[in-house]
Amino acid sequence: MDMKNNIFYAILFCLSFGLFSCETTFDNLEGDLSRMTGEDMVSTSAGIERLLSYLYQQIPMTTWASSDKSTLDATDNFTASYGGRPTSFWSYSVIRSINNFIIQIGEAKDKNIISESEYQTALGEALFIRAYCYFASVRSYGGIPIVGESLDDKYDGAGNEGLYIPRSTEKESWDFVLSELDRAIAALPETNTGGRYRADKWAALGLKSRVALYAASVSKYWNNAPIESSYTAVSKQLTYMDPSYANGYYDQCIDACEQIISSGRFSLYMPMPASVAEATHNYHELFMSRQDCEWLFGRSYNNGVATSSNGFDANNSPTQSHPSGYWQWGRTSITLDMVDAYDNYDVAFGGVDGTINTRVDGDETFYVAQPKVNFNPSIDYIKYDSPDAPFVNKDARFQASVIYPDCQFRGITIKIQGGIIPPAGDPTFYVNVSHTLNGITYWTFGAELTTDCSGFFKMDDLPQSNWYSTGFGIRKYLDESKPIDYSQNPWYDIRFTEILLNYCEAQVEKNGTNAGLSKTYLNQIRRRAYFLDEREATLENILKERRIELAFEDDRQQTLHRRREFVAAGVRKHALVPVVDLRGSEAKWIFVRANNYPYDTDKTTGLTYLPIEYYGGIPNYVVNKIDPNPIQE
Repeated sequence: MDMKNNIFYAILFCLSFGLFSCETTFDNLEGDLSRMTGEDMVSTSAGIERLLSYLYQQIPMTTWASSDKSTLDATDNFTASYGGRPTSFWSYSVIRSINNFIIQIGEAKDKNIISESEYQTALGEALFIRAYCYFASVRSYGGIPIVGESLDDKYDGAGNEGLYIPRSTEKESWDFVLSELDRAIAALPETNTGGRYRADKWAALGLKSRVALYAASVSKYWNNAPIESSYTAVSKQLTYMDPSYANGYYDQCIDACEQIISSGRFSLYMPMPASVAEATHNYHELFMSRQDCEWLFGRSYNNGVATSSNGFDANNSPTQSHPSGYWQWGRTSITLDMVDAYDNYDVAFGGVDGTINTRVDGDETFYVAQPKVNFNPSIDYIKYDSPDAPFVNKDARFQASVIYPDCQFRGITIKIQGGIIPPAGDPTFYVNVSHTLNGITYWTFGAELTTDCSGFFKMDDLPQSNWYSTGFGIRKYLDESKPIDYSQNPWYDIRFTEILLNYCEAQVEKNGTNAGLSKTYLNQIRRRAYFLDEREATLENILKERRIELAFEDDRQQTLHRRREFVAAGVRKHALVPVVDLRGSEAKWIFVRANNYPYDTDKTTGLTYLPIEYYGGIPNYVVNKIDPNPIQE
């Protein structure tokens, strides 16, 4: 197949995957593809850049808390929300386009269309993209068919035998991804003149640290969810990682992190706030625009078109303050499980357990199945003076990331309440009734009009509700001043804080508590949140910090998956239902721990995840003549 046909198929690939979207990877690319011929695409540097930009669009990164809603940290009010396997990738048409692109730029260099340095940069970017795609394949499927070259010349016109490539072992596949990144690191410049949304040496090192940590974790914790060797894929080591592999991968992770850290090019954004309020503001601002001190790689949503958007603000603003004209908003609810994980500050601004206190007897392990049916008003609940009282002393990152009852947001008191206990009579949940005490009228939802409340309305209609179902909503990424029809804040796919956390985890997993500079980096991250005490760099503390610092950045699902921690029978998501209690001389608020109402009332065991589910089913394995995964046997 000649070069011109290769170009044609690359363009056809772009068109068939709908890549002419507003979510352009690069800030500003000149040229109009509709006016370019096949020859034009590789006859100029601009045409080659345009082809490359479409390959960037195929990077299988998850964005905007989409995968966190499949964990116990958050839930989607519009869809069922349990799932243990991260975003997968299995598109050999994409790999073919990348492979052909590598051939094309080599030919363009030979014709002096691009310089040697331009060629090396484009090659490094293509290798980075291919490594990212294969990374998503290996983590989801185990060993994969590795296609590192164009197979067009192997097409025989009949049986296509040259195109049938067997799966490599899982270890060989992880090693291939890491070797691809090593090649990318060697080819890429330290600063990509194409802009910060293009891969450079540091982006490739950052991805390498993530991939190596993933491979190390799967190896070390394989026996947390072992799969019987009777399965073909396990016996052939297509879905198998031996614990003895772990330390070698931890070393690669540490080395990649150290190169990034020692470069001096990156730092924590605003690392020394003078107060909790300042720490809250800084953490929020980190995600509203690109802060280059933390930015290693990500996606731009600002391509010069006013109506382009990442859609997050419109989809997730609370009912009381959302852009007009949308049918779906307030869709991401944060679980009580996640809220409990955030520490409180003590009087000296050290960290203490932040579990929400709800009962006088201190039993915070009991959850009501259905408050409308199972609530027991005789339990001695702690009575608070206001709906926000249990939350005001929490971690600055909680304040910046979570909308909670009676918090202030966009100049509005956000009302999230689900129950009312009258002075005399039965409690009411999820139906808006009113009762009066001392001349003041109180409502089930905290307000008379449903447009003036943001939680628990239409609970019987879920999953089809714009009101939070857990007592909490997401605040991270939302504009603090006004609802945004077309929000264009960028997405951090790899940021510097993750590199510090990757380093800490790898050091401690391999070498023990406080290994290397793990304690220093752990406490630098905590100091940015205005915690003034020091924590030991234990594995438990590092993983807790990772969960909090990277909350709703689509890290949690991958962490649980790589560490084989999804196998947990009976686990379910939980809600906290604020209830106004009018049985005394003045109104008080109690908080009822409950199962997440929309999806768990019909479950008897909650989430159960089997070991074979860590690996997805191989697409078209019969047609492609490759071995299936255990879940398919």
